[in-house]
Amino acid sequence: MLAYKVVTTIDELESYKETWSAILERQQNDNPFIEYEWISTWWKIFGQEENVEIYIVEHDGEAVAFFPFVHVIRFGRIHQFSFLGQGLASYMEVISDGKWKEQAVRYVLKEIISQFTRVVFFFHGLLESKDTSQMLEQYTLERQLPHSVFRVVTPYIDFETIDLPDFLKKHKRKFKSIHRREKRLKQIGQVTFQRVHHGNLDNMFRLFERRWRKKMDTSGFTQERTRTFIEQLARQQNDALCLKVHSLQFENIWIGFTVDICCRGRNYCHAMGHEPDFYMFGPGRLIEKENMLGAHNANLRLYDFGSGYEPYKFEWYTHLDFTRKFIMSTTGIRERALRNVIVLQETILAMLKTNRKIVEWKRNTMGEIRYFLTKANMNEWLTMLKCKVMNAHLITIYYLEKKSYENKPNFHEIAIQSVLEHNQRREILANYVKGYKLYGQNNQEIAYLRHDKWIREEGFMQELPLNTTYIKNYELPKLHLIVNEVQREGRAISTSAKWFEWRKRKQLTALGFQRVEHVWMHQLFKWKKVYRQQTKWGKYFSYQGRKLEHGWHLTLLSLLL
Repeated sequence: MLAYKVVTTIDELESYKETWSAILERQQNDNPFIEYEWISTWWKIFGQEENVEIYIVEHDGEAVAFFPFVHVIRFGRIHQFSFLGQGLASYMEVISDGKWKEQAVRYVLKEIISQFTRVVFFFHGLLESKDTSQMLEQYTLERQLPHSVFRVVTPYIDFETIDLPDFLKKHKRKFKSIHRREKRLKQIGQVTFQRVHHGNLDNMFRLFERRWRKKMDTSGFTQERTRTFIEQLARQQNDALCLKVHSLQFENIWIGFTVDICCRGRNYCHAMGHEPDFYMFGPGRLIEKENMLGAHNANLRLYDFGSGYEPYKFEWYTHLDFTRKFIMSTTGIRERALRNVIVLQETILAMLKTNRKIVEWKRNTMGEIRYFLTKANMNEWLTMLKCKVMNAHLITIYYLEKKSYENKPNFHEIAIQSVLEHNQRREILANYVKGYKLYGQNNQEIAYLRHDKWIREEGFMQELPLNTTYIKNYELPKLHLIVNEVQREGRAISTSAKWFEWRKRKQLTALGFQRVEHVWMHQLFKWKKVYRQQTKWGKYFSYQGRKLEHGWHLTLLSLLL
């Protein structure tokens, strides 16, 4: 005969640890969120403010099932029972031996309804591949209880059903793109993917904060309690449950990380993040690839992306499961009304989450608005207005013919590794990827950038003539030294100046630079337009690479202008 007892403190539950774990071991459970270590850690950190009630079903004095509930009394004296861990546990289940599960489910539901009369049940995280949601649905149909079910797709890779070479061949184009970016990154520095010790997670949380600084984060990943929870769970390693953190590092600087919870062959990808300054190298893709292949090499059975409709999950998946929210109530007017309110909330939430445009608008646009209203300084406001709202400016391209100098070199090329701690790292890396080289008098200070093949500015590109160098991002007091340095190599020089940089234009003219082209750029929100009106002078230098030597050319040029 079945009986039950209710445990309301973690100390009481501790005496059932071995029984709890033994049941999961016999069932070969691969849901990390119902392992005893996960439940007890959550209770110690989050559950102190919740009315946690663990219903323990016993048969002849032996525990055969555990129901991890949070019990809340809502308005109208309605008792709501939910699985614990909402917001942090993607999946939840009844902990029970298979032969007792259905009996235990029916028994507990019956006893709760008998005791409290007005009851609403809200069970989240029920995988359809398990049988609990079907048991609940059958129970409600038999007793004609009102209920609703919401489903969220749960993609995963089943390594047991695929052949790795075939999988790599199927995603050949994506892997090729990832390898190309990885090769580009390895050409300029050392890249490592490694396991992180549980005592060295500070860099992970700082990286996540930078990644979501201008975005709307609803995960609460860096909140104090969540951070403590992850750190404590990482220390509790055993054969059944293991939280792993891996980092992707470039020259010992974190540019990506992944947090995985492994449970008996299932690798659940809990969180990922990457350094936004390195976006041009695709660090998110790199760590995604390393993590998937690492899970396969570790002989794990499933690589679980978690519930949700993020596009990257559907690029790699091999199988689909569905995660259910099961909402049911007794037949009274008040509890039916509460259930309808919850169902309405979940319906609206499901509609919003399945609309990718709304999700991105909330995450990116609203996150950026919140950042600028609460944290941005004046320079950031001006930059944002110029880049995203309205911008109009005129750029003039200048050209200086090559001359011969025999002065001593004043500048040397700076390796990209030397400026990884620079406060303008994002801009420097973006220019470096475009082909610009960094030059300075020492490794700590960049004097100018140069490109020997192209003029690459925002909105336009222009191929340079032979033996010509384009320079930018220099200080005017050093301009004459930079000009001498480049022309010492026997090269012509091109540079640019904006319409309001009158001092720069004046100095360029004094050094002998000639105007060769005007570029007009206009922007209003997402609309952008670039007008390039090359003069005959500009065309001559762009395509011929020689100066005009005859007076009749100048006469013809003035007529054409």
